[in-house]
Formats: sequence, structure tokens, C-alpha cells
Amino acid sequence: MDYLLTEAGRSDLRELLKTRSLYAFDFDGTLAKIVRDPHAARLGRPVRVRLEELAKRAPTAIISGRSVEDLRSRVGTAVPHLIGNHGSEGPHTRREDMQQVRETSSGWLQLVNERFQDELTQSGVFVESKSYSLSFHYRTADHREEARALLSRIVAELSPPPRIVLGKCVVNVMPPTASHKGTALLEYMCRLDCSTALYIGDDETDEDVFALRDARILTVRVGKKHGSSARYFLKRQTEIAEVLRLLVEGCDQNIHPPTQEATVVKQRRNAQRPSSEA
Repeated sequence: MDYLLTEAGRSDLRELLKTRSLYAFDFDGTLAKIVRDPHAARLGRPVRVRLEELAKRAPTAIISGRSVEDLRSRVGTAVPHLIGNHGSEGPHTRREDMQQVRETSSGWLQLVNERFQDELTQSGVFVESKSYSLSFHYRTADHREEARALLSRIVAELSPPPRIVLGKCVVNVMPPTASHKGTALLEYMCRLDCSTALYIGDDETDEDVFALRDARILTVRVGKKHGSSARYFLKRQTEIAEVLRLLVEGCDQNIHPPTQEATVVKQRRNAQRPSSEA
């Protein structure tokens, strides 16, 4: 991993700005600071302003573990493309697939409430239902080792066996059929006719994007970590404001020509329009 805010990293950002690129970000720990109470997470004013300016200039998305509804309450209209539940919730996912994922998560929640609610409360673990996944937060637990042991027992009881992604004092469980952040990013690149992309995240769930090792995607991790598949890293979350500034200023200096795919789509649409002589 190399530090992004060097000449080499800035050069790679400038290369992205020469093409139609998708700029995608995780929310917690990336756009917003990690806070003790997840409900208190908010965008700082400099980040909100620059993010909104970027979204006016280029395709911009947030891909988060939060639900789309939750994201919208924190982001508003600043970003048009919101993908929730670690990539499994959004217009890119088929309705029947989302329904299956939702039913699985609902069954898990019912089991957890019926069999483990008292133990979870005593341990200081908060269970967050996101409709399409569950998150067990233990940041406020007095005895975290005991909390993690309890969560291991709970996860072993879930059927079908979930996909587990560990975060910062949180255990995320997702149905095995659910999409992840990597598949969501690739789908949105296609939907938005973007030939390249930037993705910035800070957690284990973001490794689903980093591990793609797709040459078209510039990957950045907030916080240097041995073993991460990200190409670059930022030293701290506050540096995201500087990255956004560079992107906004860079967009103003570049005009993106239509991609070949976009040109083909336009030609097909024109061909399907009724003739004015008809």
C-alpha cells in the first residue's frame, strides 16, 4: 500500500478525472467519523459541501453497511446513488433476490430475539436490523471478550449459515445469497457507463471491493493495514476532505467525452424513436 496524497497518488487521481469515472465511498469511518453511538454519525460540513459539489460534476455513490433509508436521512440529496446493506440493497438488485435476503434476515432476527435477547442486553450488545442484514454492535460492552464469545454462539445458530464480516466493534451477518460491495460497485459502473472508478473505504467489508484487484478501479483504504488489498491508503479519516477537494477541482479542469458504451446506447435509443414522417 502506498500513501495516496503523494505525487504518484495524485497522478493516479488525475488519470481517473480524464475519463468518465464513478466515485464511490463507504460512509462510517470514511465520509463520517467513527463515533461511539452509530446513530450519532454525521457528515462534517466540509465533507458534505465537497461531496455535493462532486456529485454535481461526476457519478457519485455511497456504498455502506447502513440501510438506504438510514443513509438518506444523513446524506439527503447530496449524493444521488445510495447502496445499502453492504451492497445488497439498491435498484441494482432484483426484487425477488432482495425479498429472499429480507426473509432470511427476518428469520434470523426472530431467532435472536426469542433466544438471546436477555443475554445480549446484559452484555451491552445492540442488535441493529437493517432489513437485509443484521449488525451486532459491542462498542459499549463492558466486557468485549465475553460479548464476542456470545456473538460466536449466536452466529453458529443462524440458518442458513451467514456470511460474516467483522468491523470495528461490530459483527455483520448477511445472507449467503446477498450481493456485496464489490459486485454492487461493478454493477453501478455498468449502469452509469463508467469505464473507471475510485472506491474509498475503511473496514473489512470494503475488502470486497479491494480484493477485486480490477485495474479499472483505484482503491483506497482509510488507515494503513497490513494484508489489505487496497492500492493506496489515507493516514486518517480527516484527509477525505482533501481528496474530495482534489476531485472537485480536477473535474472542473476536465471535460469527459461520452464513452463508447454511452454512444451505442444513444444510437439505439435514436433508432427506436418513431420517424417524424410517420
